[in-house]
Formats: sequence, structure tokens, C-alpha cells
Amino acid sequence: MSPRPRPRLVIFDLDEVLVDYSRVPRIEALSRAVGAPPSLIDAALFRSGLEAKNDRGDLGIEDYLDAVRRRHGIDIPLEAFIEARRQSMRLRREVLAIAEALAPQTTLALFTNNGQWLGRQLPKLLPELRPLFGTRMVTSGQLGLTKPDPRAYFACLSTLGFSPASALMIDDREDNVAGARSAGLDAIHYTTPAGLAEELARRGFDLEPAHAD
Repeated sequence: MSPRPRPRLVIFDLDEVLVDYSRVPRIEALSRAVGAPPSLIDAALFRSGLEAKNDRGDLGIEDYLDAVRRRHGIDIPLEAFIEARRQSMRLRREVLAIAEALAPQTTLALFTNNGQWLGRQLPKLLPELRPLFGTRMVTSGQLGLTKPDPRAYFACLSTLGFSPASALMIDDREDNVAGARSAGLDAIHYTTPAGLAEELARRGFDLEPAHAD
């Protein structure tokens, strides 16, 4: 079997690949903003299943926050909700440097299991991403499908205008990597920046700029 050609599209996951993400600072920020105990915020957003419904596109952001208000009596302003998400993320500079090295060699995109609202807000929350990813930041909420469902990858690629055989997915979750491969994409299980760089080099990318002093 001949080797696959170098990917024409490289898709990065967001949480735990491009950024460190933790629910704890997000919950704490919302607790301070609305004066509710962290345990109640956790129950209202995560243990209720509302966050998962938003990720799947079953609920838009307005309906999500309205459900939190009606079911749990917590009135979260949209601005506070967005700011809490910002506080929950820390950009991984080493991974960003790898993406910067890739940019002249391929097309970059982002695909994350998150609500559609986050895709709209990412250019403001993480402005460093916009020069590399442009408008190619796709969310599961936008598609109505979540990883690792192979249909989610097909829908993402249809949105971006690429075929599975031309694309590479980078994700920290093994089930998402398996889902991408079952959809016909190449895929890398992300563990460390060094490991990612090694895997990308095997696929024909020159990553020297990512490690230059």
C-alpha cells in the first residue's frame, strides 16, 4: 500500500490540545458572578445534562441559560457565562507554535465538541487563534453532531470543503481518534507537544520553525 499523501487539512481539537481546560475555574467564576454555591452551578450546568445538550446543538445558548434559570433558579448573564469560559482556558503556547509552523504547509482548522456560541466567541476569547484558523473553527453545536460519531467528521469536512482522505485530526481523546479514523481521516492521539511534532514530521511536515529559539 502506498503511503498517504501529506494532509491538505490539519484539524486541531480545542480543549486539552490547543488549550488547557478546567471546569473548576469556570464554575468558580460563575459562582462569584451570580452568588450561587459552586455545587449548585455544577449541578445546573453539568450534572443536569444541559451543557451536553448545548454541545450537541439541541439547545442554543439562550435556551440553555433560560433552562438554567427555570430549573435551578440561577440567572446567569450571557456576558458572565462567556467570561467564565474564558477563565477556564489557558492557551498551550507550544502547540500554537506547532500550528504556526504548519500554517504555510497546509490548511488549518479547529473542530471541538462545544456549543455553537463558543465558535462565535473564540476569536474574542482566544485572539491568537484567528490568524491561523480564520473562520475554520467548527463546533459540534453548529453541526448537531458530536465526536466521536463518524457523521460528525463528515459534516465538519463538508463545512470545510475537504475529503476525509485529505484530512488529519488531532485529538486528546482516544475515542475521538478512533471515530475520525472510522470516517476515513488520518488521526493523531495527542499526548505531548513533542509527541505531536514527531507524528507530524512522520507525515512529511517540516516543524523546525516550531522549535527555533
